[in-house]
Amino acid sequence: MKVIFLDIDGVLNCKTTPNPRQFPYVVDMRLLRRLNKLLARTGAKVVLSSSWRVDPAGLFAAKHWGVPFIDVCPDMPRSPRFREVLTWLKHHPKATRYAVIDDEDDELDELPLFQPSATTGLTPEIAKGVENYLNGKTEQTMRANVLTRIGQNIHSLFKRDKS
Repeated sequence: MKVIFLDIDGVLNCKTTPNPRQFPYVVDMRLLRRLNKLLARTGAKVVLSSSWRVDPAGLFAAKHWGVPFIDVCPDMPRSPRFREVLTWLKHHPKATRYAVIDDEDDELDELPLFQPSATTGLTPEIAKGVENYLNGKTEQTMRANVLTRIGQNIHSLFKRDKS
């Protein structure tokens, strides 16, 4: 089984996502369509790694917007996100190929990370990169530059809201 560990903020919404009432949980339908096309081209299933998964309102919103997830990562508040992903994988040995789509690093360096900018969300280029990776055409990931990732890792040490 192919799996995408999905963050939502900065991936399925971005700085230009319409949100006139400033709701806390909003999905950009254009970015969701892009994700759904990616899922259709890869046969992958989505596991939420987003902080939305630990808030009942966030889970309700993800379902309301139609985010097609089959499961959520375990909530391990004092651990970085990569440990949550590895714990999920440990309990699901049928996952044969996986990718993480997250706009922040949160110590995800050892995992196949595809990192959109919170300014753009999931771009066609990143979706194509994930597709090629999950379909075994490449081993290349798409990450932010080193300085950005170092800053994100330092920030994650002080911030446990893993949105």
